[in-house]
Amino acid sequence: MFSNIQRIQQYFGFATTVILFLATAIGLSSYIQEQFIPTPEAKLSLTDISSRHGKPQIGYNVKRQEYALVNFDLAADLSPLFTWNTKQLFVYLAATYPGRPYANKIVLWDSIITSKEEAVLSLSNERADYTVYDVTGKFNGRNATLSLEWNVQPYVGFLTWNKASGRGKFTFPTANQ
Repeated sequence: MFSNIQRIQQYFGFATTVILFLATAIGLSSYIQEQFIPTPEAKLSLTDISSRHGKPQIGYNVKRQEYALVNFDLAADLSPLFTWNTKQLFVYLAATYPGRPYANKIVLWDSIITSKEEAVLSLSNERADYTVYDVTGKFNGRNATLSLEWNVQPYVGFLTWNKASGRGKFTFPTANQ
């Protein structure tokens, strides 16, 4: 005869197994469903970019370096990314430019979108959220590419990253000392 503790352990073990298989099935089905969602189109353009010299506000580095001030326009409809298993989207605007020994990627703006209604983005003359500077201290007129990227965070399943198909190109200006 089984004791009450053994019966509770059996029920708990069975419930845990069922929940694990159910969560795995949900995660796999939403991952497969995401593969059939078309990639959203984004319209990106810079409205203003300027460069200036300054000293870093934090740290012990006292040498002057170049800072870029960026304003941009963004229009994108990310609502198709919201499915029955999407909790939220982490959306960010990134600029990628060449460097040595690897390419540099900087985030200009980001946002967390929690509903389908907020997923239609229309920003005009928006200022970059973060300070834009290069590790070397100078941009030297490098060419850069803007891209809208996101991370889909589901209730259950894998995190997925992707980029919008629209991109913008620009050149960093040289700073006036």
